[in-house]
Amino acid sequence: MAEKDRRIIDPITNVMAEVTDDRQLAVDLTGIEKHSSGSGGNILGVSLEQNVIADTGNSSTTNLASGATFTGTGKTTLGVVGLQWSLKTDQNCSVCVEESPDNSNWDISYCFDYIASKGGRGETVQASQAYWRMKVTNDGDATTTYFRLQAVLCPIATPLPSGLSSDGRLKSQSTLSGKENTNRHVWVNPTNELAISPVYRLVGTAFDSTTKDPNFWTETVVNGSVEQAGGVITLQTSAAINSSAKYVSVRRARFVTGSAQFFNAGMAMTAAPVAGNTRRVGAYDTNDGFFMQVSGTTFSIGYRKSASDTLVSTGSFNGNYGDSWSPELDTFYKVQIEMTPLGCIWYIDGIRLHSVRSAGLSNTLTLPITFENINTTNNTDIDLQCVGAYIAREGELITNPQYYHISGNAATHILKYGAGVLQKIMFNNTSGTNITIYDNTAGSGTIIGIITTASGAIGEWTYNVPFSNGLTLVTTGNSLDATIIYE
Repeated sequence: MAEKDRRIIDPITNVMAEVTDDRQLAVDLTGIEKHSSGSGGNILGVSLEQNVIADTGNSSTTNLASGATFTGTGKTTLGVVGLQWSLKTDQNCSVCVEESPDNSNWDISYCFDYIASKGGRGETVQASQAYWRMKVTNDGDATTTYFRLQAVLCPIATPLPSGLSSDGRLKSQSTLSGKENTNRHVWVNPTNELAISPVYRLVGTAFDSTTKDPNFWTETVVNGSVEQAGGVITLQTSAAINSSAKYVSVRRARFVTGSAQFFNAGMAMTAAPVAGNTRRVGAYDTNDGFFMQVSGTTFSIGYRKSASDTLVSTGSFNGNYGDSWSPELDTFYKVQIEMTPLGCIWYIDGIRLHSVRSAGLSNTLTLPITFENINTTNNTDIDLQCVGAYIAREGELITNPQYYHISGNAATHILKYGAGVLQKIMFNNTSGTNITIYDNTAGSGTIIGIITTASGAIGEWTYNVPFSNGLTLVTTGNSLDATIIYE
């Protein structure tokens, strides 16, 4: 049998060439690079050249005004796989990669949040239609002072997450709150159940009717006023230097280890910031706590320890609004302060404004609600309004009660220093004994209740009464035997 024909046609010269070796794909094919196969023959040499192109029509260095949008020029994506963009600017922006089948109908839009305080950002999107363009909107309150947007067309790309796990695997992450709390994670416990925390209001009320309730709030005014109407409490100074109005919750929100405290209020200013006036809200007293304030013309967040304030003013914030934010007049904002022993986070309308991670920012987290409106060198009527405020615990209302056993002669028993809850008293035996219960660390001051027992009485008294300063019991008579349950 004749040997099999081992000839091929050169696709360029159209000349017949003979293949002399099984590994030899071509011999002397004009214009085609060939390499030794390692056994005396030749193989074709093949290479790819990545022709990455900067898309000038979708790039820009022109500053954007607040609310303004840069819209790029539609450009073909045929022959392109990766649509890449990068941005560096000093204002928060919305960045969208838009795609179209006809350079007219922009049917697909991939949008990203650019957070100025986190630095520059870049992403790669896979091309899925014939044309693309970039759109960037300035979401900040001011014109950008620099703006560097670059768009790149990349023929070959394999977009992957920018972060890997500790062992080099691809990873993804999601949060329930989105961009406002990207440092939060959903927890699943060892039995595959979603770990959640209830939120319980500890102090704070609505401002119904026109009657202020002194059982829940204490007001202090100097040539000023505190008025309640239409569900709004209004703190107003007068046209006098050194006028002020202050409203403080009677009780404090008791902090328990392991649960964050959360201050919430709906606040608005009806008068422009002015030198010589300070409006302040938060969870604080004269010595400790956390707040937001407008002092003079500057908006700040602050924390207080041993009557000394530390302020961070607009222009230096590190949250999702960027480094600057200030309230507008006649606009109610939901102001929130999340407090833990390891730090504090301030929010406006649920979006993180600023974070401080440091232990011991305040000597205590058991704090009251406080609103203040103070004129010092200013002599103008100025309002501060609130539609409701409370402090909540992000955790269980009842934690881990303990007991105290009283037996024997009359005595004063100090059961707790600081805030807590008196849950019940179990009488094991009595003999005409009286018990006076104080919200204090001594047998004096605010009385929670007085119990007069009959001889030999046995039973249980359920209270669930919160106290703010301490728990002290003073007994009379010499035959009392009782167990106190409290936390």
